[in-house]
Amino acid sequence: MSMERKNVSNEGDFGIRDHIIICNWTEKADVIVRQLHDVSVRHKSPIIVITSNPEKIPKTTDPAYRGLLMIPGNPADKEILKRADISTAKTVIVLADEDDPERADSKSILIVLAIDAINPNVHVIVELMRSNNEMFFQYSHVNEIVCLEQLAEKLLAQSALTPGLSQVYMDLLTQSVDTNEIYQEPIPRSFIGKTYREIEEEIIKIDEKDVILIGFSTTVEKKVQDQSVVNGFGNKIYERKVIINPKSSSRDDFSKDYKFQNGDTIFLISYIEPDLDEYFERKGL
Repeated sequence: MSMERKNVSNEGDFGIRDHIIICNWTEKADVIVRQLHDVSVRHKSPIIVITSNPEKIPKTTDPAYRGLLMIPGNPADKEILKRADISTAKTVIVLADEDDPERADSKSILIVLAIDAINPNVHVIVELMRSNNEMFFQYSHVNEIVCLEQLAEKLLAQSALTPGLSQVYMDLLTQSVDTNEIYQEPIPRSFIGKTYREIEEEIIKIDEKDVILIGFSTTVEKKVQDQSVVNGFGNKIYERKVIINPKSSSRDDFSKDYKFQNGDTIFLISYIEPDLDEYFERKGL
């Protein structure tokens, strides 16, 4: 995989953009790298790993590790983050420090605060060790919090209610040419200003692609107890609201009658990443 070097940044060590940064290296990081660089991923992103334990990263010629870059150091250090081109990154994954589980969530908060200070617009995903620490991330720009403790409990309960459900989730969470994945795609240009109901009707008609529309996402103000959340500079924080299987009732703000705006996205289940713009252009839509 060749790394994209157009419109490069002059701030970091590598001068790249639209890349993924992984903070901390654990056994989970190996799985993440292999999933992100699986042969079924059409547009692979360069990955920069920031870790205090660089010796843990496998020395391998595996194709999945092609394009993997590394910066040794503390990911909560702003200078280290700048070296990783944080200002032009697409996504940051903050993994919990498994060597210090008692303080792992506190360390993750420090990393998030350092990221917020440099690039509050980058998409940040945090692995949380203990669910009761989620409240400490409320006033940050974190986009997604993944707490394995919560996921395990809920998956066990749902699998008991719906036998076989864990296999469905495993299929959707496994990146390969033989499994379905959930893709988040921009609203096709021709559907800006149109409703969810309208694009749903058109996607159902697609015969040559195995695509299922399951929901959409839009940007809203981040609120806690109906109060707008602001950052340390007094600016409102915005977050992505995800709506799965919108209701038919038009009384709901995010029903099937919701009209798409620039920046909205849709979620699709598919074997490969769909190109809806190209498809609808061919259909004259």
